[in-house]
Amino acid sequence: MEYFRELFFCIVIFFIGYLIFKYDVSKRLIRTRILEKDFKGCYIFRYPNRVEFHNKGQTYLIDFEDFFKQNPKLKGKIKIIDRPLLDVTNHEAIQKELEFRKEFRKKNEDI
Repeated sequence: MEYFRELFFCIVIFFIGYLIFKYDVSKRLIRTRILEKDFKGCYIFRYPNRVEFHNKGQTYLIDFEDFFKQNPKLKGKIKIIDRPLLDVTNHEAIQKELEFRKEFRKKNEDI
């Protein structure tokens, strides 16, 4: 009987380990991030056709009016950067936008 109990626990431990490695639970736990409490690292890029909310390296497409209607306390805490319409057919305009984002991200991380 002792062997069956030990065998059962070995199988259960192996099964749990198998599930952890198969579904990569550790990476999923790392990816599930919450919003920063003080909102120092959060900012919003507002284009004429879309609004992007950036938080800890994650980007979310949001509805601007609806976002602040549901979260009225965040109105003055999050930086809002108005950007012009991006011409996706012009390669130079895309490069300038990428450079602006890199510079802004670096400047925002330093603060």
